[in-house]
Amino acid sequence: MRDKHGKKPVQSGQTGRIRATRAHVSKRATKPRIRRDPTQARARFTVDVIVEAAGRLLVENGRQGVTTNAVAERAGVSIGSVYQYFPNKEAIFKALQARHREQVTPLIEHTLARIADPAVDIVEAILGLMRAMAELHTDAPARLRAISEELHERTTPEEIRQFADTTTKVLAARFACSEDHVRPTAWLACASLAHVGRALVHHPPPLDVEKLLEAIGRMVRGLLSDIA
Repeated sequence: MRDKHGKKPVQSGQTGRIRATRAHVSKRATKPRIRRDPTQARARFTVDVIVEAAGRLLVENGRQGVTTNAVAERAGVSIGSVYQYFPNKEAIFKALQARHREQVTPLIEHTLARIADPAVDIVEAILGLMRAMAELHTDAPARLRAISEELHERTTPEEIRQFADTTTKVLAARFACSEDHVRPTAWLACASLAHVGRALVHHPPPLDVEKLLEAIGRMVRGLLSDIA
């Protein structure tokens, strides 16, 4: 049956479905776009350029000569972008120090893993670590000197204790002896090598590196003679 315009009337059930469909289409068509946050990769890139800029300014102007405005200008970002990630310049310096330690920590962890392997000569593994430390300095000598002198980068007693504890366990397992037996040797080796390694990274002495490594090798072999 048709109405006076010749159209079939819509049944009540159909009316509900049509309204629901129209509402769904209308809602989908008018839904506003959500503004997305910057991606993690973009955020990491921004942080990287800020920290890198601070490192360059630290070398050029010293700690007191670094300001957040100068960092923003050198990094090519707004001052708002700097404060989005760092509350002040001291926080940027801490990130710079953390980045430096991220270079050193894997070297130490790799050395400990090698020492744990009975097939690897302990002294050669340690000399490999010292050589890698010296190479770090040659990659960025001015930056590493500035981190030491301006930011007072130091190996803390707690870091030496943790290093010595791990080394104690590694040596005790390798030589099948008690941890109490190797602990004094492990601590002495770690304390000595931590300071030697730090000097090679930040302030290498005016010596032939290979001859210095030979002397370090003799020292380490002497320390290990009681437990080897």
